[in-house]
Amino acid sequence: MIESLRVRLHNHPKYRWFVLVSVGSGMMMAILDSSIVNIALPTIAAEFQSEITLLMWAVTLYMVLQATFMPVLGRSGDIYGHKKVFITGLLVFTVTSAACALAWSPYVLIANRGLQALGAATLAPMALSFVYDVFPPRERPKALGLMGGIMGLAPILGLTLGGALVSTLGWRSVFFVNIPICAVVVPVAWLVLRESPSHGKRTFDVLGGVLLSSGIFCGLLALSQSTNWGWTSPRIIVSFAAMAVLLGIFIFWETRAASPVLDLSLFRLRSLVAANITGFFSSGAMFGTFILLPFFFQAVLGEDAASTGLELVPMALMFALVSPFGGRLTARIGNKATALIGLAVGMVGYYLLSQNLFVGVTPLRVGICISVMGIGLGLTMAPITSAAVHDVPPDKRGVASSLPNMARFIGGSFTIAVVSTFLTWRITTHLIEAGMPEAQAATALAGASEGGSVGAGIPPAYQAAFANSFEDVFLFAMLFVGAALLAAVFVPSFKEKKSHG
Repeated sequence: MIESLRVRLHNHPKYRWFVLVSVGSGMMMAILDSSIVNIALPTIAAEFQSEITLLMWAVTLYMVLQATFMPVLGRSGDIYGHKKVFITGLLVFTVTSAACALAWSPYVLIANRGLQALGAATLAPMALSFVYDVFPPRERPKALGLMGGIMGLAPILGLTLGGALVSTLGWRSVFFVNIPICAVVVPVAWLVLRESPSHGKRTFDVLGGVLLSSGIFCGLLALSQSTNWGWTSPRIIVSFAAMAVLLGIFIFWETRAASPVLDLSLFRLRSLVAANITGFFSSGAMFGTFILLPFFFQAVLGEDAASTGLELVPMALMFALVSPFGGRLTARIGNKATALIGLAVGMVGYYLLSQNLFVGVTPLRVGICISVMGIGLGLTMAPITSAAVHDVPPDKRGVASSLPNMARFIGGSFTIAVVSTFLTWRITTHLIEAGMPEAQAATALAGASEGGSVGAGIPPAYQAAFANSFEDVFLFAMLFVGAALLAAVFVPSFKEKKSHG
């Protein structure tokens, strides 16, 4: 009975859409978990009587390890089968979600979040591989646009669902909620997905995987902790040095390995390189926005944490709504033209935002500006992802599919580190110019983020100094969108032929 159902599904004319729903659900769950936990952190800190800075590692480690292991697990899918690796990732994610929910200390929670990231790291690369395999060329941009919509929708659900779960069922519910979702997604994936064909290479480059993962981890650790430790801290310097050494050895080894974990010849593909550089900078700009705007809403406008989450919904909502349209536009006018239009609109949004971050600005006005940003960045999702995998041979598609997601994570970490440092510098400079003592100005941002609004009981000049600093930082962030726009110029323009497959 089950086998006959599987055969009917595989032969169904809409089979490719069943695949999209199946893998998209798994991918959405992993992205949802990135944002939903942020809402619960203050409650977790209160229960464990722990500092919020310690529990931030539950977020940092999850993001860093996902990016670290994506290429290795993507390559595993190429060797052992995309379906096997995808379902294994779902099962690991389910078990570790339960472990997170049952954690009895902040350290146990952080460790389990690290393990949970290993399951999550398999889902996006395998999902992209499946979509690329089952959709004909003409429909791929549309499918990738829908996947981009899923990526935009997940943070919205995290911001809204997370608050409701924590307030009604407690913080452990944000992890337990994954279990019933996985209980549906796993059997559906097992039933719907076809295993990818074997390409004859069954050996895994263990040393290459260790070198690559270790090198990426050291670099991301340094970037994510640069604001806390300081750019000149010995820990940051050692981490970057270790990254350089490990990745240098990795490159040397991969040129000699019989079955490399990451075939370096892929980087001869202009489509892959240009698309990933574009994604690095464009996603970095978006990550930076999500990190910086809450500081503005809370420190300058005096919003509470719950309101701050809702203030960011317009950008995520526009990203979710526009990404599928970006896929359709890509099929009509080509990936390069769509990406350039999207990035140009994104730059307009950043400029508008930089001109409207002043004391007393209404959330509606800010919401309009970030909606323009969301529209622009949403348009780029499908064309850039499609270009990144377009010329990759089928036997390397798993590892290549991991690169756009890895580029986005690394770009986000890089941008957050740079713009956070820039913001601290501008706040210090503006406050000193407004008359605040230098020692007090140097710690003003940290005090505002811990204590809420700086608007009550301080001179208007200091309030204006904070607002001016955010205007400066979003003008500065335009450089990242501009870099993405420049990289997109070098993305080849693909004209896909219509297919009726």
